[in-house]
This record gives sequence, structure tokens and C-alpha cells, in this order.
Amino acid sequence: MKTMEIIEKIFGNKTHTRVILLFYNNGGYFNNITGLAKVLGKSHVTVRKVVSDLIEAGILTELTIGKSRLIKKNEHSPYTEALFAFIHSMRDIEANKSIGEIIEARRELIPNI
Repeated sequence: MKTMEIIEKIFGNKTHTRVILLFYNNGGYFNNITGLAKVLGKSHVTVRKVVSDLIEAGILTELTIGKSRLIKKNEHSPYTEALFAFIHSMRDIEANKSIGEIIEARRELIPNI
């Protein structure tokens, strides 16, 4: 898979981002598709597609235990490591801004604030 295809799989839409952040924010988190759909308030079909994209990109992995198929972050993937490092860097940048800088940045994005 080419780099651009991987990036498209990772950043497909808002649900992709929510799934990534769910695994980023909750260290050893794992769940099945039905459980993820409930947590995210999305349909089983939508979550299945997002999870498939993220598995294909190497960010998540599927673990079969008996008849259960559990989804968890792929701890052995350099893509997961790089993505989570990126998220961490973005949060550090945001945390180090003054409240004035944050408000000013938001004004640029949303006029009339």
C-alpha cells in the first residue's frame, strides 16, 4: 500500500478520527465492533468500515478469541507509533499556547468570535 493510500485510510472522516482518539486516550483499550458502535453512537456498518480501513492501514489489529473478534491498537506498527506521536505533539502544542493565542487562532477560523 502506498503512503497516500495509507493516509486516506487513516484520516477518512470524523469517525476515523474518533476511533483513533478512543484508542489513543485509552491505553490498553479493546472492544468488538458492536461495542465500538455503541460507544461511538454509530451504526455497526459504519464502524466496521472504519475499523477495516484502520486495520488495513496498520493502526488497529483484530484479535480472535473463540468466536469473539476484538479490535485493539496495533502496538507493533510503526504507523501507529508515528500517528500517536503526532497526536501527542499536537496536544503539547495546544497545551503550551496561552489562552490569548488559542482565542486568536479560533478567531481566524471562525469570524465574529
